[in-house]
Amino acid sequence: MMKLPQTIPVLLFGASLAVISPQSAAFSVQEVAIVAQASSDLPMVKSAGLSPDMDVPWSKAVKIVDPFEGEFVGVFDRNSLGGRLYREGSKQVISLWTPSSIRVLVTVNSDQARSSFYIAGRVYPRPDYFRFTTTKKVDKLLLKVRKKVFQLDGSTGTFAVSKELATALKNAPDENLDIRLVLEGGQTVDSEIGKGTVKAWRTIY
Repeated sequence: MMKLPQTIPVLLFGASLAVISPQSAAFSVQEVAIVAQASSDLPMVKSAGLSPDMDVPWSKAVKIVDPFEGEFVGVFDRNSLGGRLYREGSKQVISLWTPSSIRVLVTVNSDQARSSFYIAGRVYPRPDYFRFTTTKKVDKLLLKVRKKVFQLDGSTGTFAVSKELATALKNAPDENLDIRLVLEGGQTVDSEIGKGTVKAWRTIY
């Protein structure tokens, strides 16, 4: 099988397309460690794991001290699609942006199951409820920075960041940025990265 080059510029309706393979990582381990060392004044997060109910500073540069992956800097982003959070059929896109990789988690929410109890013949709803979410595997990530579309191929929702992409993210305009996620099976989810996260990229990259 012929091996494709790491970056392929293509003209697409006035925009160029860069395809980035998982092997085209931007930074060495030493470079990432240097960036992390310079981040002592950033808020600290104790895990790089992504989950629907995680509680982290969103859209801000943070220092991550993970027991399995070590220390590095990153920024977490979250976007809810399809109405209020946990509404039937709504989706949540959570991502972690680091110097070497982008990690994405997509969850699809099912309706809430509320409970109730009876007292003296009357029904009282309980304040507790159960939320049902399912995760979807993300095979491709497309980002549009200015007029250039970057297409990233990855596995288990993790995508390598090339030096070209890192430079583009660092210099992205001060506005929301469109992304498209291609899920396993071909379904697409269009989302966006908020302006606060875009600003935080200037610290990360």
